[in-house]
Amino acid sequence: MDVNYMLYQIRTDMWNALLAQWQTAISTPKYWGVVVTIIIAYIVWYHLTDKTRLASLLFYGSLITVMTSLADLYGTTAGLWYYKIRLLPLLTSVFLRDWTLIPLTYMLVQQYSSNWRQFFIYNAVGTFFLAGIVAPIFAALDIIQLMHWNYLYIFVVSYVIAALSRAAFHLVIQVQNAAREKKPSPLASTLMHPAFKPLDEQKDDDE
Repeated sequence: MDVNYMLYQIRTDMWNALLAQWQTAISTPKYWGVVVTIIIAYIVWYHLTDKTRLASLLFYGSLITVMTSLADLYGTTAGLWYYKIRLLPLLTSVFLRDWTLIPLTYMLVQQYSSNWRQFFIYNAVGTFFLAGIVAPIFAALDIIQLMHWNYLYIFVVSYVIAALSRAAFHLVIQVQNAAREKKPSPLASTLMHPAFKPLDEQKDDDE
């Protein structure tokens, strides 16, 4: 039998199981507790974040989100852990961890880290909060079940993801700044060199 077709059948059966489980969970207090947690997390982050750096912080948070989502997808696919409560009938619970608590925490870490030394310290604090406090609470509340994984692995992987995302962030910013120095924008060129004739030449033309 074709392996790809077998995988298709497995995914179909998995989708039906996830949908049935989600339809049951959506009426439970635990499900709506997850929804409230997500809303509260964004409200707290909005009040703590530096609005003057919002674009750059969101860019850094997007890098965190992409890398965390990939790691989460790998972990659930490989059977390292699984979720018992999902906001949507998906294999991974992306909204609570990957798209909310993890990126919001690390965006605050990035905000308060003016250099790499500070970042290493604050990153350790933020990662301990996620791996040593949030993850055990989720496990105790039956939101996530660790199988072939533990909290130390969560700490190491999360710490590395945050550091790699910061390195990628600064690399992109450096490339952008270098490009701006070599080639100013058309708007800046127009403002610096207006396309008008000198006053003396205009007078000669009028005469």
